Amino acid sequence: MATIAVGDVHGQLRALQDVLALIRGACGPEDTVVFLGDYIDRGPDTKGCVDAILEFRRSVEADVVCLLGNHEDWFRRTMRDYTKHSWLLGMDAFPTIRSYSPDAEAILRDAMSSLRGKLYSDDCPLPYEALFESMPPDHVRFFEELRLYHQSADCICAHGGLDPEVTRLDEQDHYSWMWGGSTFPDAYAGQDVVVYGHRNNAVVDERGWPMPAAVRSTIGIDTISHGVLTAIRLPDRRLFQSGRYERRRSSHDR
Repeated sequence: MATIAVGDVHGQLRALQDVLALIRGACGPEDTVVFLGDYIDRGPDTKGCVDAILEFRRSVEADVVCLLGNHEDWFRRTMRDYTKHSWLLGMDAFPTIRSYSPDAEAILRDAMSSLRGKLYSDDCPLPYEALFESMPPDHVRFFEELRLYHQSADCICAHGGLDPEVTRLDEQDHYSWMWGGSTFPDAYAGQDVVVYGHRNNAVVDERGWPMPAAVRSTIGIDTISHGVLTAIRLPDRRLFQSGRYERRRSSHDR
């Protein structure tokens, strides 16, 4: 019985395929595979990544849990209210839109250009239906059903970490699950291992290769900015890593 946590994907399909192939043969019916969120944005193939995760969930005997990342959190706000533009303006969202519909990308770029500064000051809707109506229904359900965290006998899994000042998991707030508390991970002193992504704090070894950041009882596995996707199995801490793929760097890392 083990827990395998998979770090931030950010539209990097080839890296995801590498890791899924590795863990497919390493997980059994009593194991749990937890994706830590941030499937979308920056990379070129969000749609392909969600397809791959859904196919993986259908084809393995292990339980598969998919968590909410801060990118999906803002994405879902836009899904529910077309006047909410934080995702589009702040998360390098156009690669995601393009992966579902190049036509939707063109429509939204044109609409943004016509509104200009009003996007920041007024409650102006954008024609997001061009995107969301192009998404397969099982993808919409995937995003709607993402969870805040997962706790197993091996660890606590969360996208951004947690607030070390709050001892009960059910009292952690939404922001802490998404972004991590301001003193996390250094101030975390709990006994449970916490596995998280989000922070782009990989330790680069002497070969220039990204490795997890281990601080006390925490393990950060967000290595995708280095072109490498990382997963870790607990309790034995076996790593599963993709090959290194070039990715377009963004000013919005995290």
